[in-house]
Amino acid sequence: MDISDETQNFLERHNFTLNIADNLHKKIIEDMKKGLKTGGSDQAMIKAGSAAVRKIKEGESAIVIDAGGTNFRSCIVTKTKDGIEISDFEKTVMPAIDRELNKKQFYQAIAQNISRLKDRSNKISFCFSYAMAITEDGDGKIIRFSKEVKAPEAVGTYLGKELLAELKIQGWTKIKKINVLNDTTALLLSSFVEKSEKNWGAHLAFILGTGMNSAYIQNKRIIVTECGMFSNLPQSDFDKTVCSRTTQPNQSLMEKMCSGAYLGNIATEMVKTAVREGFFSPSYAAPEYFDTKDFDKYFAKTEKELSSDELKLKELFYVIITRSAKLSAEAIYAAAFCSDKEKEELPICITCNGSTFWKTPLLKQTAEARLKDLLQQPFEIIQIDDDITKGSFAAAFID
Repeated sequence: MDISDETQNFLERHNFTLNIADNLHKKIIEDMKKGLKTGGSDQAMIKAGSAAVRKIKEGESAIVIDAGGTNFRSCIVTKTKDGIEISDFEKTVMPAIDRELNKKQFYQAIAQNISRLKDRSNKISFCFSYAMAITEDGDGKIIRFSKEVKAPEAVGTYLGKELLAELKIQGWTKIKKINVLNDTTALLLSSFVEKSEKNWGAHLAFILGTGMNSAYIQNKRIIVTECGMFSNLPQSDFDKTVCSRTTQPNQSLMEKMCSGAYLGNIATEMVKTAVREGFFSPSYAAPEYFDTKDFDKYFAKTEKELSSDELKLKELFYVIITRSAKLSAEAIYAAAFCSDKEKEELPICITCNGSTFWKTPLLKQTAEARLKDLLQQPFEIIQIDDDITKGSFAAAFID
């Protein structure tokens, strides 16, 4: 789609440009190296543990826990001759959502949630999608809670150690260790257990949903970048307005320009400004607010089915999506550049998760096209069913 002169002029007046993505990966990589070497980078650069998943034998199983958002999920995962089998799945409310719990109550509630799975495996893998520091032995120290979880006494405790102690109190006998990981690590590891005819030269993960993150393997260790925190970016007037309403307006600018939690807000501010400046016809009644999902209906129609004002609206949405896609591609390339590569001729496996990436019109295709320009090595972007569960399962078999 060509951007009309009128649209281009409007965007330039408000410092909205797609050029900010050009060669941005160089700045992202520099920030990544700084974070790993000395700290003080935008991106957190979390060393999340070994990626050495051993070959899982048929019949081996693990108890998998996934605590993220307001939901707490648990199940048994088993390697079968046909692939990965998920059984006895249960979803309930995350402990400490409805009321504040002390440390003891918090771990008792987790143990109670998985009581039906008692001693059905000697392994537990716990995907915990809240801020934590991963230790060398695969445990996780809780840094803080978000998403309305109220368990302040649990902050600073070691998730695996405390849960294991509680399980022993409740009569569990088989579990010797609990592996702790976050969702981005689990996403990366999911490609190690997914049945595939291909041999991969490298593995990395990228999430673009409500938030944004990436992970890759360097020196056989998983590095979670928290790439959404990268903030060395010029902002448009619309970005500044949206960011000013957040609790940390000068942080995580990449995420605020790319992820599903913010694209609708950017579109809303852009359209409001355009209406004030007479960009649309006087009779056009613009919606009060846009959600990222609202983009779909305009891209599902042909140009003949849209009014002239709706075509202009579609053009504005197009540049928002394109910028998100190109910035995402720069972040993915940075992770690929820093990844261990077994063989340069083998394709890079890029496992992606997130409705913004997979469902926003043209976003995946635009990001993919940009990556083809950047990467010398072949690559494939894949989506894996039950990726977090399968990746958490894989984590139980890291040597």
